[in-house]
Amino acid sequence: MYNGLMELHTCLWNEVDAFDFEDDDFLPLIARFPELQIRSHRCVEDFLAVAGQADLLLTWDFEQDWYQACPRLKTIYTPAAGSDWVHIDPNERVRVIQGKFHGLILAESVLGALLYMNRRMPEMIRNHRDRSWDRNLQKDTRILGKQNVLIIGLGHIGSACAKLIQSTGAKVIGLRRQPANTDIGGVEVRSIDELGNVLPWADHVILLLPGSTGTDDFMGPNLLRQMKKGSYVYNFGRGNALTTADLLQSLDHLGGAFLDVTDEEPLPAESPLWHHDKVMITPHSSCVCREYKSLFLDEVMSHLRKFHLLEPAKPAIGDQTT
Repeated sequence: MYNGLMELHTCLWNEVDAFDFEDDDFLPLIARFPELQIRSHRCVEDFLAVAGQADLLLTWDFEQDWYQACPRLKTIYTPAAGSDWVHIDPNERVRVIQGKFHGLILAESVLGALLYMNRRMPEMIRNHRDRSWDRNLQKDTRILGKQNVLIIGLGHIGSACAKLIQSTGAKVIGLRRQPANTDIGGVEVRSIDELGNVLPWADHVILLLPGSTGTDDFMGPNLLRQMKKGSYVYNFGRGNALTTADLLQSLDHLGGAFLDVTDEEPLPAESPLWHHDKVMITPHSSCVCREYKSLFLDEVMSHLRKFHLLEPAKPAIGDQTT
């Protein structure tokens, strides 16, 4: 029964270990905000049975019709970077806060992919497998810092990627719907309308588009063919933007493709992408890391203090943590 304290409920189970929150993961939250009543759930039915008592919710998923079961709910926090899993309140009563911490993690994954493809690692792996000593495989490799990188979808994550890539010396241009002809920390920003002009300029094209009907088949055959011959395409956004069929018919023109997301997930074992010499695939794992859960909870705790006026517990004498 409601006793004047705020109840924070958590529904953060996940089949990916790095994303699966256990009770111990919430100990820093409990220690910092002892006035919160925290209730963890491991299934939807468990949560919905007491949803009427929830003031705040941490969750991966939330269906639109669940809002009517949550009359006290004020804010939903989700680690997810996109709006694919948590539906917006149709009555605009409950605020949805999506995770903003992914840029730090994903930027490293994107830079790793760029270096992997640029240094001809697929060929080098085959060289290793064959126990060969071919020192000419990388003869046409160019320094990344002398190349051009195009990021399509320059949001929060894209900006983090752009800044890290730019630190190599590479020239980076980011495309977004608005505004055009500005810059973010030295990264040139242009309108998505200029895509046709900059595609032939780029040595590496990174897709960081959200999963929506407006981005379905975005990077189709015509755009892939406009890319510089021998250039690379990377998809770290959503798989709907670049289909298997379109990519396969363009790989003779491209240097290769690095995919963290695919148009069908999991990618079927019989997909020809698995066996193509120019393709590297990771299983939608670009943000999988040990720090994922703590970064999300740090973000939640910062928001709780700022927007819900919750005061963190004072540290014990000698405790220097913040």
